Amino acid sequence: MQRRRFIKILATSAAGMSLGNIASAQPTLQAVRWSGYTLGAEGSFTLYAKDRSSAQNVLKHCFAEIRRLESLFSLYDPTSELCRLNRDGQLNTPSPEWQPLLAAIDQAYALSNGLFDPTVQPLWQTYATHFKHSPETTAAPHPHEIAAALKRTGWQHIEHDTKTIRFNHPGMQLTLNGIAQGYITDHISDILKNAGYQHVLIELGETRAIGSHPEQRPWSIGIKDALYPSELHDVAELDNQALATSGSYGSPFSKDGHYHHLIHPQTGLPATRWKSLSVIAPTATQADALSTGLSFASAKEIETIQSKHSELRVLKQS
Repeated sequence: MQRRRFIKILATSAAGMSLGNIASAQPTLQAVRWSGYTLGAEGSFTLYAKDRSSAQNVLKHCFAEIRRLESLFSLYDPTSELCRLNRDGQLNTPSPEWQPLLAAIDQAYALSNGLFDPTVQPLWQTYATHFKHSPETTAAPHPHEIAAALKRTGWQHIEHDTKTIRFNHPGMQLTLNGIAQGYITDHISDILKNAGYQHVLIELGETRAIGSHPEQRPWSIGIKDALYPSELHDVAELDNQALATSGSYGSPFSKDGHYHHLIHPQTGLPATRWKSLSVIAPTATQADALSTGLSFASAKEIETIQSKHSELRVLKQS
């Protein structure tokens, strides 16, 4: 879960846990802020609460849940359920948290016409190995290598139910880096909503707003310019919505940046249409998955999807 995001919260933040006074619109609320490193990236919470002690306790519970879910879905922990699935080709009695995540993958795969496909891990490994062995090259892996990796991809080749997750082709591997951050963000959002918090901004690689800002306005989230990172390309306003951004700048393989972590699941080639693409959606899970999948889509394809799903908004930088 190390996909970098070009999102900037347009609000005051602080290192560690801090407390501040809310604007006069709701003088009984206090701002509890946390910023730090989690899920492989910088993260933050802005939580408006009546009682600071209760807010700090619920945040401690949130951090424990983040660690627990990361231990299930991490690509980098050999004991995680995801790593066991990738190693064995089958996972028996998966934890219950897999079921809503797999359902969300099914939905995003269908909505994006297969452009969001988390079985691309063999392709990612092909590129990573190629550029590790030849760090100065600007050439892609040999077409035969890419073709061989493509034979080990395809979400349609995965079977799953409450008892088992199974790969139907040998050598398949799953990466959840394009959806797990969003899923965990939504899980934390549910905890905070169930605890009664109505004005929260969560940034865990993806951004999720619970309600509006307590000043009775949307939360303003700046999207950095992919070419000029000190500038903003756009500003998104969130009211009980989520935002995710993907871009080729995030994890380049080649020194020239042409080959990077966004790999088309059907061609095995890197995304080249957009410098960055952001999705505003009702959930962070959906925004996360679609910001990845729609990075490969044409403007016309995106327009068609938006016409069928009015709850989505796509912001592109070419």
